[in-house]
Amino acid sequence: MKKLTLLIAFLFLTVLSVKAQDSPFQKIMKKEIEKLVESDSLARFQESANAFTRIAALNPSEWQPLYYQALACTYQGLSSKLSPDKRDEALLKAEDLVRKAEALSTSNSEIIALKGFITMAKVNIDPAGRGQSLSGTALTEFSKSLAVDSNNPRALILMAQMEAGIARFFGSGTEKACSLAKQSMAIFAAQDEAALKAEMKPTWGRNLAEKMSKSCE
Repeated sequence: MKKLTLLIAFLFLTVLSVKAQDSPFQKIMKKEIEKLVESDSLARFQESANAFTRIAALNPSEWQPLYYQALACTYQGLSSKLSPDKRDEALLKAEDLVRKAEALSTSNSEIIALKGFITMAKVNIDPAGRGQSLSGTALTEFSKSLAVDSNNPRALILMAQMEAGIARFFGSGTEKACSLAKQSMAIFAAQDEAALKAEMKPTWGRNLAEKMSKSCE
């Protein structure tokens, strides 16, 4: 009886071990996400975008490769090393990818927040010419993201940055922006980042929250 009990326990643990193993899709995604997080140049952003393009082609029913490819393109669109036309080109690509991701995962707070981030990047190219027409659009996207998940720290810190920019433009106070930044930082601090990475969930944005929270002190 004791041997039978040990055998059952061994088989149970074996099943759990198999279930815990990452699929090939998960393994390559985690590897490429880590590379993107560590990227600090246009060349590396392009490498990440290319990698996620290949992964998306092999996994057409998954939204994450499209999301991270769009994020890599957005980072390119924020680079002052590119001409405004090239930055716009990268952001148009990001928008197309986000639409495809949203078709696979509707009402996704992370995808909606990324849409707002792309709009922010567009404003960044020409603040004087685009701020008035696009700032409201970005804020609306962040509000929609928070309506789906009120604890999305990326939506909060990006909204905080938009509010701070608007406050500087009109010469008003940054109390609202700082409040949002501190909310974001508190959520980032309480998160289990390792668990989020294991599930391929976004973790980026903490550095933005830390920087802005410090500037608000």
